[in-house]
Amino acid sequence: MAIEAPVPLLVGEVSVDVTVTPRGQEQKLRLGGIAHAARGFWASGKPFAVAAVVPHYLEDSARRYFASFGCSDFCTIGYISGAPNVTLVFDPTEVADQEYDALLRDEKSIALRPQASIAIAQNYTDILIFPGSFDLGQVCNLLDVNARLHIDVAYDVGGVDTLRALGRSISTIFMSTSSTLFVKIGSSGIDELARNFAALDPDVVILKENRGGSRLRDCKTAATHSLPAQLSTTVNSVGVGDVFAATYITHLGSGPLEAGMRATYASSAYAQTTDPDAFAAMVKRDAHLSLQEMIDLGGTALPWELRQRADIYLAAPDFVRADRRAIQRAVSSLQYHNFKVRRPVQENGELPINSDALTLDKTYRMDVALLDECKLLFAVPTGKDPGTLVEIGLAIARRIPVVVYDPDRECANTMVIAGSDCYSADLDACLNAVFVLLSKTERVSDG
Repeated sequence: MAIEAPVPLLVGEVSVDVTVTPRGQEQKLRLGGIAHAARGFWASGKPFAVAAVVPHYLEDSARRYFASFGCSDFCTIGYISGAPNVTLVFDPTEVADQEYDALLRDEKSIALRPQASIAIAQNYTDILIFPGSFDLGQVCNLLDVNARLHIDVAYDVGGVDTLRALGRSISTIFMSTSSTLFVKIGSSGIDELARNFAALDPDVVILKENRGGSRLRDCKTAATHSLPAQLSTTVNSVGVGDVFAATYITHLGSGPLEAGMRATYASSAYAQTTDPDAFAAMVKRDAHLSLQEMIDLGGTALPWELRQRADIYLAAPDFVRADRRAIQRAVSSLQYHNFKVRRPVQENGELPINSDALTLDKTYRMDVALLDECKLLFAVPTGKDPGTLVEIGLAIARRIPVVVYDPDRECANTMVIAGSDCYSADLDACLNAVFVLLSKTERVSDG
């Protein structure tokens, strides 16, 4: 008689995600919360069980939905009241802060069902938990003490003390650079993060660094592995980290490095589409790759803390009286991803009209000196600003990588398009280019 592979248990809240789109476009609505991880298990061909905290109105439809994705058992361990558990998402591509907003969040309350421990008493080898508004300690008391816990602590975890209070070790800790907790305990990188989590005796700590890839720290050997990102057009980044965690758990039997690499490929696929079947097809395609082939294919790896030493020169009409909406959007995007943006107009001053030749020459030389300190030029040539176009030319001549974000395609000419490393009206494409170009620069400088 064949022995069935153990089924992982997925624990967390079920919600509804609503992507807010511009007027005239259809808004995207889909089941969120742990539903994202469920799609990850399903696409990897892995059956799973669910212990859910859910609003009453969603319970039946969620049960049916999870069953359609291979859920072998669905147990409601708590109910949400006072709020519909609906999350509004204003920037699904995460070129900057996604600006999540939960409806009636201040009215939300959760009542756990202690008797639920009877329903989930079977021995699950692996339990993947996404903390939420529920009491994490109470939920863990419902779970098998012998199971391996894997927790995504990016959100809804106040600090290490919250995890230490659980009184049990955590096998895998997932963290994201977009988390406020990361800013508190790991912003200098994976070493600081591993030290702060050491008291929890984890086997692995994984830092998800958005478009810059991920890093996996094997706490038993102290080895750190790079998991390069597979960048493509981002359709919707919501739930990408959840898919990463689910795929990682699915492949743990192959070892942490292979599990991490497959999680990277699956999460990239999830960002490229909101169609589950298209997502599953991409995961199935990538499953044919061996670990060595994935390593050889490489990708983009740019650790969080290294981005601060890769100065970016902002070439733009960054003037007080100018329309700076596109400029500010670009700056906000770069700063959100921890890049150091150098703004010559702000650093060297905005010259008044009719400045004398000596003042013009001095400012010009300061701007050129600043350009020479930078590893990349990011241009936003709104209004066909002549100074910005000259700066683009100077950077090209100096072999400094150039990315041009031209939202209105005002400068779509041969010299700008062909001379730049990336020219696009899409900020997502420009941001990807920044990561790719600077990751190459870092590899060269480290080599």
